[in-house]
Amino acid sequence: MNQSDDTRRRVIKTLVLAGFGLHLVGCSSPEDPKKKPKTPPITDADTTNIDVIEKEVTSNNVTYFTTENEEFEDLATYFNLHTQKTPAIIALVVNAEGASEAIKYAKEQNLPVSIKSGGHSFEQFSSNNGGLVINLSLLNQMEWGSNNELIAGSACLLRDIYDFVLPEGRLLPAGSCGTVGLGGLTLGGGYGLFAREYGLTCDQMLEATLVDGNGYIHTVNNSHPIMWALKGGGNGNFGVVTSFKMKTHPIPTEFRTTKFKAYKLDSVRSKELLTTWFDHAHKLPGHCFSAFVLNGRTLTVLVTYIKGKSHELDAMEAAMTPICDKTITSNTTDIPKALKRYYGITHPIYFKNASAGYYSEMSEIEDCIDEVLSTVVTTPGLIYQVNTLGGRINSSEFESSSCYPHRSYHYLSELQSYWNEGQDSQRDMLLKAFEKVQALFYDNGNRAQYRNYPSIGFPDWEESYYGKNYERLQSIKLKYDPENTIRHEQSIKLAES
Repeated sequence: MNQSDDTRRRVIKTLVLAGFGLHLVGCSSPEDPKKKPKTPPITDADTTNIDVIEKEVTSNNVTYFTTENEEFEDLATYFNLHTQKTPAIIALVVNAEGASEAIKYAKEQNLPVSIKSGGHSFEQFSSNNGGLVINLSLLNQMEWGSNNELIAGSACLLRDIYDFVLPEGRLLPAGSCGTVGLGGLTLGGGYGLFAREYGLTCDQMLEATLVDGNGYIHTVNNSHPIMWALKGGGNGNFGVVTSFKMKTHPIPTEFRTTKFKAYKLDSVRSKELLTTWFDHAHKLPGHCFSAFVLNGRTLTVLVTYIKGKSHELDAMEAAMTPICDKTITSNTTDIPKALKRYYGITHPIYFKNASAGYYSEMSEIEDCIDEVLSTVVTTPGLIYQVNTLGGRINSSEFESSSCYPHRSYHYLSELQSYWNEGQDSQRDMLLKAFEKVQALFYDNGNRAQYRNYPSIGFPDWEESYYGKNYERLQSIKLKYDPENTIRHEQSIKLAES
C-alpha cells in the first residue's frame, strides 16, 4: 500500500470511528442527488466495513448529500460558527473528475458553486445558501516529487503537512493555524512565520490541477496564464484546485523566540509601545518575523528568528524591554514541537476576524491610531494585531509571477474578536467596536486588504484585495468561468460588456 492509499484509508477509518457513516451514490445517478443515497450496512468500525467503504469511495468520483442525510450537518459546519450557511447540495469528491462532474451538474441546475478545502474562510465564502458546495475533505493525500517537491491535495491541513515534511528535513512556508487547508491558504497568498525568508505560500506553487468553471480539467504550471491568477486570486473565483505541487526548503536548524509582555494598558502607553515596535520591526532581517498583538489591555509582542540573533534584534530588545513588564526568550532545535505552539483552536468557534489594512510605517495611520487604540483597550475581547511583511515577500520575481498585489507594504494588520454561544450582548459589543475600528482605518485611507482575511464590510473590496490586477482577473474569469458558476459574495465579477 503506498502513502496515498494509506492516508486515504486512515481518513475513511477516522470518519467511520466518528460515526460519519459515508452514504454513497454511484456514478450512474448524478442526475438526482436529492434522492436519498444507498447506505452501506455499517454496524461497527471494523476492518471489513472500512474495506467496503474504501471500495465504494475509490470507485466513485463524487457523493451528493442533502439535508435529508444525517451527515449533512457535519459536512455543512465550518470553523466560524458565526457565519454558518445551508447549501442545497454538498458534493463530496474524491478526485478532479468528481469536481468536474459536480460543476457540470450545478451548471445544469443553475446552482452557484462554492468550494471547501479547510473551511476557515472568515466570511464562509467556501459555502453558500441554496447552492452546491464542492467539499474537498477527502483530497488530503501527500507524496514527494523527484526534487523534494510536496505533492498534496487541497484539503491537506497545515498540521498534517508539517507532520509530513518536517521529519524529512524539509519545510513548506505556510501559516501557523494547524487546521487551515492548503487550498484556501495558498490561493489567497499565504503568509506566516517564514514568509519573510522564503516568500508567500503561493510563491512556492510549481504546479496545480484545476477544474475550471466549465468542468474542464487542467494541469497548469508557471508557464500557464492562469497560474498567475491562482497565486493570490484563486479563492473561489475560476475553478476548483484539487492538488498542488509545491517547492519545499531545507528545515532551519534552530527556532528562537522572544516575547515582550505588557499589562493593564491605556491608549497612551499602548501607543508608546506600538511606536517603539514600529521603529525597530521594519529593520529586522528577513529570517525574523514579528507581531504586535494588543488584546484589550494586554500586549504581546512576538519575535521569531531562525538564524541567530542580530544587531537589529538586539536593538529591538534594548528598546522594548524597559517599557514592557516581562521579556521571555527561548531557543529550540525541535522545530516540529515549536510550531505546534501556534496551531491554535482546532474546533469550530464563534468569531469575527478581518484584515485591518496594509501599511509601511506608523505615519500612515497616525491620524487614526489614537482612537483605534482607545477603542481596543476599552473593549475586552477585541484584538488588534500588526504583522511584519517585507523580506522575500517583496521579491520582484514573485511579484511578476503572481497577482498578489500588496508586496510593497511592510506591515499587515488584522482585527479579531471571539465569543461563546449565547453571549449575544458580548457579541454585539464586539461587533460594534469592530465596525468602528474598520471605519476609522477606511476613513483614514487604509484601503488595501488581505484577501485571506475578508470582510463583508469592505466597501471597495475589488480594489482592496486585488489593486490594479482586478481587470486582468476579470478577463481570466470570462475565459474559465464564463457563466459565473463559481461565485460568492466577493468573487471576481464578470466584466459588463
